[in-house]
Amino acid sequence: MLKKGEDGFNRLPNDVNLGKNRRLIIKAAELDHLGGVQTFGYTVEEQTPPRNIDAKKATALGLKPSKKYSLLKMGESVPTDDGTGVVEPEQVLLEELRARKLAVLSDHRRVPPPMAGLCRNADLLVHEATLTKEDGVDKIKIRGHNTAENAGIFGGEMGCEVVALNHFASKAISEEVIESLLAEARHGNRNRSQIISSYDFMEVWIPRGGFNFCNLPLNSSKDKGK
Repeated sequence: MLKKGEDGFNRLPNDVNLGKNRRLIIKAAELDHLGGVQTFGYTVEEQTPPRNIDAKKATALGLKPSKKYSLLKMGESVPTDDGTGVVEPEQVLLEELRARKLAVLSDHRRVPPPMAGLCRNADLLVHEATLTKEDGVDKIKIRGHNTAENAGIFGGEMGCEVVALNHFASKAISEEVIESLLAEARHGNRNRSQIISSYDFMEVWIPRGGFNFCNLPLNSSKDKGK
């Protein structure tokens, strides 16, 4: 959704001219696909969400819900409603929520360190799975594409909560083939992330504060052993 900046112009959520109203931060880095063919990966990350107010604590301290709550969220101390005391932000602010991050990798055979660093701790990583482990390293180098296993390995190493496989080969048109690719990715991932297959117009809802699958015990995963 477009947002009007201080200069009166409508701007995208990631426009640097929005200043403190900038909602999204988009970054990009180059991937290794084929010689002479440039491809890029992208990350989209929101600004760290403002901390919410514990209304019960605030009310107990003499501060009912009002515009003063907004000042507290901005780190400002405010007087109590009767004017006899002061409420400090740390007295009533809840725990800070983590900013959500999406990482999308286009065609590649290798993820260089700059792009890998951008992917770290993403809530959702979209990674190609054109090839399988059986295709071998030589085919990865020649075709400039990656395997489902490497998608799982990379997502786990980068601490990504969910890895969505995409860019399937033309042979991957059956449920059996897709399940095989998912199993290969899960094997490489070692239950460090949730592995899913993507499809056209797919939507993934990331809750406020992001996913927290990576902190679950390994034996709590329903996919263990697949």
